[in-house]
Amino acid sequence: MKISLQQFIAEHRQPLETALNEALPLSRQPHARRLNEALRDALFPGGKRWRPVLTLIGARLCGGTFAAALPAACAMEFLHTSSIIIDDLPAMDDADTRRNRAALHRAHGEDVATLAALALMNASYGLLARYESASQLIADATRCIGSDGMIGGQMVDLELKGAASGDAALTSRNLKTTALLELTMTAGARSMGACAADLEALRQFGEALGMAYQICDDLLDELGDTQQTGKPARQDARHARVSYVRELGIVRAHQSARQWVEQGALVLRRQFVTQPETEWLIEAAAQIVNTVEPKLLPLPNPARALPPCPREAALAMA
Repeated sequence: MKISLQQFIAEHRQPLETALNEALPLSRQPHARRLNEALRDALFPGGKRWRPVLTLIGARLCGGTFAAALPAACAMEFLHTSSIIIDDLPAMDDADTRRNRAALHRAHGEDVATLAALALMNASYGLLARYESASQLIADATRCIGSDGMIGGQMVDLELKGAASGDAALTSRNLKTTALLELTMTAGARSMGACAADLEALRQFGEALGMAYQICDDLLDELGDTQQTGKPARQDARHARVSYVRELGIVRAHQSARQWVEQGALVLRRQFVTQPETEWLIEAAAQIVNTVEPKLLPLPNPARALPPCPREAALAMA
């Protein structure tokens, strides 16, 4: 009997939480109590755990099992959590709340929060090192995190406050999101020995998912509220940041997100046909866009289709 995405998540949520707890890089040093408390607060209770779930589905799509892919899934959650700890710091996005709680640096101090982020990032490498494909997995992770990945994207975000606009600025800034989601989609599959064609399809889906996610994050920053998003609203406007809302407007930004989801679905169905896992990934991507829909209802023609972007048109003709 086929199971749904929600059934898959429900079935594997508790084993995933247990694995994250067991892999948590708690210090055995006598004076590290504050660090350990910060690590627990950073991971538990968590958010939706989308990234490890996506990693597990990607592994399963390529013939892997839940148990075998679990270390890679935990590594993705550790990387994601470390990135949002750093993102919230006063020197970065300067956010006081996350997931409707005090941001980690507000609860435990900037010094401890920074160390917790580094501990989680370091632990992710250790988890990826358990696989036969460790060297490639770690190379992928360092590229995702590095100067042309999340770190580069964060640097662009800092430098371009109010100083630039256009596609080039958005593309560089988006590295904070797209790099990690590309890794999220490929890590589980690579740990299972997936072929190059499968990995490339999952990477392209991760890129499309990352773009849709970033656009919807920009929309929620503009249209949502702190209670809904769990973090301060209108941060982009406060920091004078380049964003899809600023560049495209609300309606066109929303349509762009939908186009990215459709493009990602096309890539997946072309490579993996109609396996249940394919549809789970497409459903997960659609849910990201759907979170914005209620906020758009007062706007004129929020679902009016735009012409396909050039890249999407090329895929359709291939």
